[in-house]
Amino acid sequence: MEVVKVSKKFREVCYEIMDGSYDSVEKLELFEEYPHQVNAVKAAIAFFDKDYDTAIDFVDSIMPYWDEWYYANAFNEYLTAAAFASKEIKREDFVREMILKEQDRLLSSSRESCEAGKNQRYNFCKIILEYLESNLLPKSKQELDYCVSEDAKSVEELISSMKLKDDTMSNKIKLYNMVCMKGLPEDAVQIYEKIEDSNLSEMHHENAIIRYLYLNQDEKALEAIERLATARLWTVAGPTQVRPMNFFTHPMMHKFLLDDLSLERIKKASFIDNGMIKRK
Repeated sequence: MEVVKVSKKFREVCYEIMDGSYDSVEKLELFEEYPHQVNAVKAAIAFFDKDYDTAIDFVDSIMPYWDEWYYANAFNEYLTAAAFASKEIKREDFVREMILKEQDRLLSSSRESCEAGKNQRYNFCKIILEYLESNLLPKSKQELDYCVSEDAKSVEELISSMKLKDDTMSNKIKLYNMVCMKGLPEDAVQIYEKIEDSNLSEMHHENAIIRYLYLNQDEKALEAIERLATARLWTVAGPTQVRPMNFFTHPMMHKFLLDDLSLERIKKASFIDNGMIKRK
């Protein structure tokens, strides 16, 4: 099975949907040559509309065809979302069976790499099977069990040790990174609020969300999630990624994805077309 390169017309429809056009979903029916990509788009929409039954069924329909995607993270994100959704609507057994079938397919085609622990997709299937039982994802400890180091340093100490001599944006970002590693959460978010509108990475926003939640500042955490949605750093998996599917891989975001008002804010933030996506 080879990677499928979708047409420009299909990509344009996906971008319209990414920008919030539900009317454009009907246009997907014109692309019979991309059945799995169409279902992936519909699945993403359904997950963010909390239509979990529909979303899981779409994921099930494309499970044998993930080799058509260039980026492996697409599989990880959709599978995590399906498992997350299954817990909400009591379809864990269905998703568990879906994953076991995928493992069987992978063993049939790549037994040696699977048994050697070198098959990424097979390994991730095991992780999600464990998540169905334990409710723990790879990022659970990092995001939900964050604690302040006993030897956390003040901002002044870190500035001194880093020998920062000016207040440029570059130095502010360097300081923010260092405070996240060795400083206090309240200092980290204070710096984040000074650089939040800069060209930040996913990690920068995620570190802020973790610390806002630790400080019981849920509204600030949600604002950072909205900012991350607007930045559209989640679109790396290509045009079929019409919603921020990687948000499901973050346990710290789950409560916001379940709350109707918070979810609506996240969706609206992700719809904003700020020109950051290169469309070719």
